[in-house]
Amino acid sequence: MFLRNYWYVGAYSDEVTCEPLGRVLLGEPVVLYRTEAGAPVALEDRCAHRLLPLSMGKVIGDAIQCHYHALEFDGTGACVRIPGQERIPPQMKVKSYPVVERDNCVFVWMGDAKDADESKVPEIFGKLCQDGWSATKVHCHVEGNYQLVIDNLLDLSHLATVHASTVGSMHVADMANVETERDGDRVKVSRWTMDVPAAKTYQQFGNYESNIDRWQISEFFPPSYFRINNGSAVAGTGAREGTGEKPWDFWVCHGITPSTQDSTHYFWHLGHRLWTDNMADVEEFYEQCYGVVGEDIAVFEAQQKTINLDPAAPMREIGYDAGPLLARQIIDRLLEEEAAQKSGKAA
Repeated sequence: MFLRNYWYVGAYSDEVTCEPLGRVLLGEPVVLYRTEAGAPVALEDRCAHRLLPLSMGKVIGDAIQCHYHALEFDGTGACVRIPGQERIPPQMKVKSYPVVERDNCVFVWMGDAKDADESKVPEIFGKLCQDGWSATKVHCHVEGNYQLVIDNLLDLSHLATVHASTVGSMHVADMANVETERDGDRVKVSRWTMDVPAAKTYQQFGNYESNIDRWQISEFFPPSYFRINNGSAVAGTGAREGTGEKPWDFWVCHGITPSTQDSTHYFWHLGHRLWTDNMADVEEFYEQCYGVVGEDIAVFEAQQKTINLDPAAPMREIGYDAGPLLARQIIDRLLEEEAAQKSGKAA
């Protein structure tokens, strides 16, 4: 089950072109493309005639043409042409999804179209598009349930082992002071690791010659968005008060869009103030971060394979699970509320 009355990232802006792009979002096949004016369109990726994916076809003007029998559908989902036939039956149409393009993302509303509210488009990605900042992004298709990704991002103790060669060290698991807060349906987990040696990435790009105070602040927003600030400063110089010496930090915003029960679209977007004019160093930093993403995905996919062998096997909890448990509770409650609202409308 998925929360539907929300905006989800369907694609990065540069992924959506005049060539059809097929995606499965929340278990529904969706095709994305651009009109001649450049506006993004999202339609059901299934021709109303013989159900071939429209993403196998081509864009003609503002419409998309099915590869099978050349039926054409406009941006509203209406069939506007059937070769050799003047009359178009009213039922010959496909579902159209509301879309909004903002902050380098194309957001798709997966619930009832009449409930789509553009004011609810998440604005977390805009932070990464500031003057004087540099950014990079990755879209990955993960063979794992989306809640495994949420668990991961609210419990960063896994850096100690999964990412030991770059951003991790055992200190972030053994010596962290972890604070979990809830504000309505948002969860914030703050992890502070004080007076410890810098992990490789922090040493290399923060240029530390002494121990550091390190922070990792993860914020979860329903249905499945994250904003995470990672940073450090010279130990004992006021990092928690924001006055630490030689501060070095970066932000990662995550859009986690369920594809199926066992797969997820993972939109990862990193941004930071430029700390150097040497872009080779910046690119090396990005390469290390891409490696971190790959290491996480390997964990998600291995978890999912194990889960599939015995879906009833329990997950038991440890002390660092307060954040992930809160997020799961919030999602479960929101799912119940959506189901009750849908049932009430049906009645």
